[in-house]
Amino acid sequence: MRISKEPEVRKREIADTAMRLFAEKGYEATSIKDIAKAVNVVPGLCYNYFKSKYELFEYAVTLYASECTAPLIEVLESDEGSLEAYLKKIFDIFINNDGKERYHDFYHKDGNQMFHRQLEIIMNDKFQPYMKKFIVQLNERGLTNVEDPDTTSKFIVYGQSSIVNDESLIPEEKAEKAMAMIKLLLG
Repeated sequence: MRISKEPEVRKREIADTAMRLFAEKGYEATSIKDIAKAVNVVPGLCYNYFKSKYELFEYAVTLYASECTAPLIEVLESDEGSLEAYLKKIFDIFINNDGKERYHDFYHKDGNQMFHRQLEIIMNDKFQPYMKKFIVQLNERGLTNVEDPDTTSKFIVYGQSSIVNDESLIPEEKAEKAMAMIKLLLG
């Protein structure tokens, strides 16, 4: 029996299923046919939404990047009263989530570094405008005096990646190192 779904719902279902299969079997070992079978649709339906497996992966990675950055964006858009309060909330979110993300094992699996880098770039590109807006608002409230919010936000967002992705550090060490640098930059 055919089950009709709204296009965005179906597209998301295909992407979620694809990521699950990529995590289980690996990207190379997963075909559009495998994904269609797991969703219980014909492969042609997948191709109605995505021209290729790679396009499907790009869509799925963008959804996942949004999922990963949403809690941090929520903090930046809240009214915490002090820079320390914002940083504490971000620190807590990071500690509670680092290594527990839904597809962490896929992105950190040996051989998937290219996929991890792609995720990192998408997440950073998504998050940076919110960081810039946050710094501007901190300046307006007199909590910081950052002369160049755009450059500072880029340095914070893109610069922290090497610390956050350092698997030799435990989450608390990563967060402490990144927060120390953010405090230096924001004053």
